[in-house]
Amino acid sequence: MGVLSELELKNAKPKADRYEMKDGKVDGLWVRVTPNGVKSYVLKYRFEGRSLRLSLGHYPDLSLGKARLLAQEARGKIAVGVDPQGEKKKERRKLSDRVDGLVEQFIEAECKGQSFAKNGQPKWDSWKLVERSLNEYLVSQYGTRSVHHVTKADIRSALRRIVIKGYPQAANTAFWYMRAFFNWCRKEDVIAVSPCDGLENPAPIKSRERVVSDVELAAIWMGCEGVGYPFGSIVKLLVLTGQRRTEVAAMRWSELDLENATWLLPGARAKNNELSVVPLSTLAVLVLQSVPRLNDTFVFPARGNEESHFSGYAKGKKALDGKVKIEGKVLENWTLHDLRRTLATNLGERQVPPHVIEHILNHSAGSMSGVSKIYNRYAYNKEKREALEVWSDHIGGLIKQAAQRKPLAA
Repeated sequence: MGVLSELELKNAKPKADRYEMKDGKVDGLWVRVTPNGVKSYVLKYRFEGRSLRLSLGHYPDLSLGKARLLAQEARGKIAVGVDPQGEKKKERRKLSDRVDGLVEQFIEAECKGQSFAKNGQPKWDSWKLVERSLNEYLVSQYGTRSVHHVTKADIRSALRRIVIKGYPQAANTAFWYMRAFFNWCRKEDVIAVSPCDGLENPAPIKSRERVVSDVELAAIWMGCEGVGYPFGSIVKLLVLTGQRRTEVAAMRWSELDLENATWLLPGARAKNNELSVVPLSTLAVLVLQSVPRLNDTFVFPARGNEESHFSGYAKGKKALDGKVKIEGKVLENWTLHDLRRTLATNLGERQVPPHVIEHILNHSAGSMSGVSKIYNRYAYNKEKREALEVWSDHIGGLIKQAAQRKPLAA
């Protein structure tokens, strides 16, 4: 294999699955490229009979030349019997055991470019959400404190404040992020025991049952027209496909075949880690055809960051809420996830079989038992397409009625 060049590294495009490129100049130096487009240098080596990896940094923050120097320096240590990874961990702990510094390292090392779908970890919508929550609810109160001095009582107190403010579900989410952070600290041998161990969710997990009515659906669609690209287009696709918000927002052009009206959602991006073929209805294809191609990778790229996808859900939802009105009143108490439940409910009312609906939603096991799922590998693509086309026709009718300002039956 030839020597990796700076130009090759710069032009390396993300794929559906994570892949690695060998440097070819420094033994063991690789560049890992994630589906989110994050490029990081990794040195693979053996020490005392174990295969290990040492993270060196991210491109373009770290140039290829600098990464080679760091890799050669690490290999020099290995040659004299020093494990550079172990040394790095010790140095990290020497630098700081403060909560704020460790949270920063946690975000950088574990959240950026990671799906968190393995080892029972939760799967984040965006590392920025994790960072914002930890900074607001943990770092703001205990940031200057040693991580060794954060107690169960401190965690309970922080979460109780969120609940008292009237945000019980935000408290649950903050707890999950804190628990993941402290588990990482334990994994890195910074602490022996997590202060989250033995604690339960600060508030009951509320299962929503909201199904959006036809009147509301029409108002949401018209609101999307007012908001426009990108968020309006994203929400329209949520309405039409029933997929999860991050799956739509992180959609790649390479996953789409508009000519055959198909979206191939790779397992690496799906919540259940399973490949899903999403048939695109006539209306969904029209929505995608109207989307400007501003980025070679992402259908909905992040503003100011070509290597990431749209993640401004809160800001987008706030703008959309201002446009969604029924009889002059703003529509309240609805979420993007309600659109997924609405599609499923409406398909059920139209006598679409439960297992077909489950396949549309790309649930892990659907309505089949584990044994049935193992032996029944049929994907129901034909049935999914027919169901989603029926749903598309229904939405089209609602749009036409709304445009003509005719009363809709709720």
